[in-house]
Amino acid sequence: MTLSLSLFSLFIIVVIAAVIYRRKQTAVIAEDSMAVTVNRDGFVKRVLPAGRHLLRPYERIDFTVETKTKLVANRAGSITTSDGIVIHINWSGTYAIDPALIPAAANHSQKLRGLPNAEKAIARQVDIHLRKLVGNQTVSALFNPGTRDRFERQLSLILADKLKAMGIIFNGINLQVIELPHEVAEALNKAKAIATLDQTIRQIDPTTRDVVRGAYQLDEILHWDQYLPVPSRRTMKRLEETTANRI
Repeated sequence: MTLSLSLFSLFIIVVIAAVIYRRKQTAVIAEDSMAVTVNRDGFVKRVLPAGRHLLRPYERIDFTVETKTKLVANRAGSITTSDGIVIHINWSGTYAIDPALIPAAANHSQKLRGLPNAEKAIARQVDIHLRKLVGNQTVSALFNPGTRDRFERQLSLILADKLKAMGIIFNGINLQVIELPHEVAEALNKAKAIATLDQTIRQIDPTTRDVVRGAYQLDEILHWDQYLPVPSRRTMKRLEETTANRI
């Protein structure tokens, strides 16, 4: 009788210990997430998808990453166009994490560890390839809707290919705002205004057209200095001030 009680007590202890061990070694990965585990030496062991998992002896979770689609946005600064204009571009895009895309190569573990910094990797690739592609475009081409759409599609394909090997699904990029130097923006706005005026003049009768053009030419003669680029205007202003001081 005493032996039976001892065996039963031992059985209860073993069951309790097994339950505690299982509970301690069980990991629950949240929905739309994945986890990377390491062994006791810190080497990557495996990738766990969302769900409940029983960890092996000496195995622990190193980090978890969300796999759902996210928005990323950043600013690429000081990019030079083919006509020598320095611009800044604000961009955005969407991406998701999929570790299965990482090829089984020597640096597989390194790329897995880089997944928590996916947005930094995306920003770096965007910066590199924006500079290459923008360097072949003029400022006016970047503001042309058709050219801009083709540019975004080309850049999206390049980024998707480069980021795929890093375990990142890149869905596409959208160029939000292109910031120009003040004097260039002013010159472009003036050019657009002149083009709009010219288009309007073409739609009116010949007599009125000659009158409007004459008035516009007269304004150019009377206010010729206002039609100079900003740097030239500043030079003329300094010249006038110097002349006045001499008098």
